[in-house]
Amino acid sequence: MRKTLRWVIVGCGLFFILGAAVATWHYLSKPTVVTVAVGPEGFEDAALIAAFARSLTSDKAGLRLSIVATSGPVEALERLRSGAAQLAVMRSDGAASERVRAVAILHSDPVVVVAPDRPKIENFGGLKGKVLGVIGPPGANDALLATLRRHYGAAGETRAFPVSAREIAMALSERKVDALLFAVPVSRGATVGESWAAVRTVSRRKLAFVGLDDAETIAAASPAYEAGEIPAGLFGGSPALPAEAVTTVQVATYLVADRNVPNDTITRLTRGLFEQRQRLAADVPAANLIKAASTDKDAVFPVHAGAKAYYDGEETTLMERYGDWMWYGPMLIGALGSALVAVRRFLGEDGQGPPLLPSLGEVMAAIDSAQSISELQNIRMRIDATVARLAAMGTRGDIEQGNTAVIALALNYINHKMAERRNELLSEPHERARSAAE
Repeated sequence: MRKTLRWVIVGCGLFFILGAAVATWHYLSKPTVVTVAVGPEGFEDAALIAAFARSLTSDKAGLRLSIVATSGPVEALERLRSGAAQLAVMRSDGAASERVRAVAILHSDPVVVVAPDRPKIENFGGLKGKVLGVIGPPGANDALLATLRRHYGAAGETRAFPVSAREIAMALSERKVDALLFAVPVSRGATVGESWAAVRTVSRRKLAFVGLDDAETIAAASPAYEAGEIPAGLFGGSPALPAEAVTTVQVATYLVADRNVPNDTITRLTRGLFEQRQRLAADVPAANLIKAASTDKDAVFPVHAGAKAYYDGEETTLMERYGDWMWYGPMLIGALGSALVAVRRFLGEDGQGPPLLPSLGEVMAAIDSAQSISELQNIRMRIDATVARLAAMGTRGDIEQGNTAVIALALNYINHKMAERRNELLSEPHERARSAAE
């Protein structure tokens, strides 16, 4: 094979290897993108996740969030279960799924039930046969309502309402509902307080808080809820609402992930969420409520292994993550060295194999098959040219010192073979003449 063609083949190979290396580097350097389903727009959860996504982008972290907008936690969970999203923001009383793994608790919210103070409703059982207005995303409070109605035996009609002070006030003033139920993060106290001040002004009715006195019993029967209270003055106003703490149940909102999302990805996500919590709180006060998901075996949702590694301080180190390369690295370098030697030999420029040595067998065969002294002289001319090239290579230092003895031995052997064959060719006419005389 011509030397130019060999160089073309090697060049194409190197170009292919370089292209593959660039493509691999580009792939490995790209940020990991995970999709998160959250909604509805304008609610606290959507604002929190959007702020977190912006923070990850501005910090040039190796992780990005792609937000999938939904109508609320029910649809968000469906997106995760269908594979349309890798993470979701859902409530602790959401439908259970084998795919769901907890990452963090974003906030735990008191359940608020308010009603006009005339006629006074003492507890949730007093709503039996009455119309209850529910404020929140579609379906978000269905499980909660079913639990409360079953526990208190308070069957009745339910009507969904948007978060609109005007519509809520009209429903109260026109007696379309007898009470209202909603769950809200405590950090939204001031904002919600303003909304309820508007409701009271427009409806011209004084509102009272309906306590859930059996909160401990409800929480024991339904682990998705916890006993809690509505702190005094949570909704602000003058006078402050409520005037004193009210017993109720709390429902948590979780950031959850599909169990198949890689552990390392969830570990980095969890670490970023907690490291940037104070920074996020400047834009979204609810970020102050973020806390670790339970790692207990009886938790509402099993914790994701990646999040657990962060909580337990068991994140993998660089040595643990790439330690295998300490073993495979030398093997790879050795293989690469062998490949380079093979390429040099292919090109006929291997310092360990000077031009004479790879063709030694051909030289011996040519000497043995020579039929005349002139043929031997031609072979000698080629050998002399090779020796001249070897001398030039030795002057440049292209031949390793250890090869010089091998080259000398090869030349001595070639000279010996040349002398033998020359003697054979010179003796052949005498042999033929003697045979003829006999």
